[in-house]
Amino acid sequence: MKPGSQAGVSKASPALPTLIGWQGVRLNTPPDWFLTGYSGEWREGFIQIGSPQSAEIDLKWTRSRRKTDLNYVLQQFLKQLERAKHKARQPFAGTLHPVDENCIEFRWRSDERAVGRIQRYPDHHTIVLIQLRSASRHDALFQLARPIFESLRVAPDEDGWVEWSLYGLQTAAPADFRLEKSQVLTGQTRLTLSRRHERLLIERVARAEQLTKGYEFAEWVDYWLRWRGWRGAREPFTWSENDFGVHLQSRLGWGALLTECVVSPLRLRLPAWRVRAVAWLCKERNTVFHIQHFSPFRSNLIEEVMARTICC
Repeated sequence: MKPGSQAGVSKASPALPTLIGWQGVRLNTPPDWFLTGYSGEWREGFIQIGSPQSAEIDLKWTRSRRKTDLNYVLQQFLKQLERAKHKARQPFAGTLHPVDENCIEFRWRSDERAVGRIQRYPDHHTIVLIQLRSASRHDALFQLARPIFESLRVAPDEDGWVEWSLYGLQTAAPADFRLEKSQVLTGQTRLTLSRRHERLLIERVARAEQLTKGYEFAEWVDYWLRWRGWRGAREPFTWSENDFGVHLQSRLGWGALLTECVVSPLRLRLPAWRVRAVAWLCKERNTVFHIQHFSPFRSNLIEEVMARTICC
C-alpha cells in the first residue's frame, strides 16, 4: 500500500497553492490562508477563511432544486449587513453588477471593504455567495478576489469524488459520503464520514516523531489510534527510504459487533462488521495519516482514499 503524493486531487496554481475543501465546496487561496470557521451540512452551510493579513473570505452555499431569485437573495444579504453596520454606527454603501442570469457581482464599503458574487450552478442545483473583505484600505481586493473566485468548484470530480482539505489534511472521499463528525485539535484533524452501510474515518496527527518516540510504530498505533480492540496481524509496509506504515484487516470485537447488530436494523442498514485500517508516517511532514473503513462488504476503498491523500 502506498499513498500517492498527487493522485486524484486538484493541482493548485503556483499563485494559489492552498486548497480549502469542505462539504463538496472547494477553492484555492494564496499561501498561508486557512479555514477559520465552518458550520452547516452538505445541503446548506458556511465557511470562513482567514489570511495572515486583514483579508477574510466568507462563503455560503445552498443545494436545492427550488428556483431561486439571485437578486432577491443578494438584496436580503446586503440589507441585513447594512442594518448591522448602522447599528454599529458605521456608514454603508453597496452596489450590484449583474454578469448574466446565473451570476451577480457586488461591492460594499463601510468600516471594511468587500467584493463578492452570488453564483448559481444550475447543473448541480447549487447557489454560492462568496465575498472577500478587508479592513485595510490598501488591499487591491478586486485583483486578489478574481482568481480565488474563479477557482471555486462545487461539483465532484470525474470519478465522483470530492476533496476535503483543512488544517494540513488534504484528502478525498466519494461524493455520497456525508460528514457525521469533525474534530479539530492542536495538531490533529479527524473527519468521520458515512454512507448507508459504511463508515470512514480520516485523520491527520502532527508532531509524529515526537509522539512516537520510544515506541515501535505498530505499538504506538494500537495505543494512540485505538487499534487495540481489533484482532489480526499488523502488516508493515515501507516505501522510499524513510516512510513506513502498518495495515490491518479485522472485524469488530464481540461487544462492538453486538451493538452494531442491534443498532443497524433500527437505521435500516447492514452491520458494518468488517474493519480495515491503515496508518503511515510521512517523515517529510512529520505527520501520521490514519484511515479506518467499516463495511459489511469487501472493498478496496481504503486504498483509493489513501491514493488521494496528499503526503508531501
